[in-house]
Amino acid sequence: MLLTQQEFTTGGRPQGGSIRELLMDFVENVSPVDRPALALFRKVKVTNTYVEWQEDTLAARGYNAQIEGADASDPALTTPSRVFNHVQTFAKWGKVSDVQRAVLHAGFSDAYMYQEKKKVEENLNDIEHALHRGSAASGDTNIVRQLGGLLNILTTNFTNACGITLTESVFNDLVQLFVDNSTDVRPSAVFVNSWLTRTISQYSTNVTRNVNASERLQELVIERHTSDFGDIFKYYSRDQLNTGAKTASGKSIVILDPDFFETGWLQPLISEELPRVGLSTRFQVSAMLTLIYRTQKAGGGGINFVPYLP
Repeated sequence: MLLTQQEFTTGGRPQGGSIRELLMDFVENVSPVDRPALALFRKVKVTNTYVEWQEDTLAARGYNAQIEGADASDPALTTPSRVFNHVQTFAKWGKVSDVQRAVLHAGFSDAYMYQEKKKVEENLNDIEHALHRGSAASGDTNIVRQLGGLLNILTTNFTNACGITLTESVFNDLVQLFVDNSTDVRPSAVFVNSWLTRTISQYSTNVTRNVNASERLQELVIERHTSDFGDIFKYYSRDQLNTGAKTASGKSIVILDPDFFETGWLQPLISEELPRVGLSTRFQVSAMLTLIYRTQKAGGGGINFVPYLP
């Protein structure tokens, strides 16, 4: 009669005795760290939490026909208007006990450095999120300062699609708005979510596709869309508005010229070790920055689109 040896639990894990556990020496983490806006926009230094800049326009084009010998007139002159955004403080904290730092770990050598690195990545992810979705806010000390992000500061070339399908014609209409609204802006980047990036890849006019002649396969991924108003490079952004359902409304798209957008840093991202508390070491990772949009007319797009996926 064969005796059952109780060396393992039902799930296969050793439950004791002489058998060693095998824990592989790595930690796998597939959390996303793609940050297209943070990578694309230039970085500049700012020196205040309330950041202003000036914007101006020329008079509308006209015939400007004058009679011979006309007297000089006293026209109403316009002056630049001020635009602003708030500097937002981003921070994460952590605490690692002396025991956690002293014991031997699988996958990393120092628990402090491991946890610190995670907080750095989390801060950068939050910064990217704010650059897209942030809503400007400020006030007394108990009101948290928040920067205004793309989806909330764009107005002139931005629309509420109210369930309109993002066909190629609609996309080109969005690009044309920059010209029709009297701006000398040529958008060259578009931020789209997962559904709309598939939609743009379905477009068939003035796009470059690669064909593998030997396998007779067609690549349906479009990284650059060529319109009558210039080339636009597509960037997948998980921080654009999205809805789970394939045909549901609520999806957003931002089209812009990145040369007009900057991140203004009051304090770069830094990590600091804080005073010890008992038998543990604390740290904080923080940054202070805002989004500078030299003109919101350099961006456009809209919200509440429906993807076009035949």
